[in-house]
Amino acid sequence: MNVTNGAKVTKVPYVAIAVRDRDKAADFFTKTFGGEVITSYSGPDNDFLGYKDALIRIGDFHLYLMEPIEENSVVGKFIKKRGEGLHHIAFSFPNLQEAVEDLRERSLRVFDLGQATDELAFLHPKDAHGVLIELTPENIKYRND
Repeated sequence: MNVTNGAKVTKVPYVAIAVRDRDKAADFFTKTFGGEVITSYSGPDNDFLGYKDALIRIGDFHLYLMEPIEENSVVGKFIKKRGEGLHHIAFSFPNLQEAVEDLRERSLRVFDLGQATDELAFLHPKDAHGVLIELTPENIKYRND
């Protein structure tokens, strides 16, 4: 199967990790691997998402740490079922809408969180060998630097 231009990944902006304690995890990754905290957020927008986060730069790589605010959040349920660990991988595309259309034409399940597909979408883990894939545009501001 050939990749069309619409679904060609141009960057892997980060790997997201579900953690019980964001600050403890950030401290571990920065001290152990020489990383630095780029952003850390616990504001009201996170109440909707159900987690607080931190973006850690380690060399030319980023980790996105997610700590649940409550047990019934998506991240809280994930940790309860699977424990801490890899939650998802983000892939960036030059044109997210084209990538989403291309993946759907291949009968892959792409969904969003009620947001416009020009912001972000997800490829179902059952279609990606058990890995949740976040689909983002190249110019996403919050998680790229």
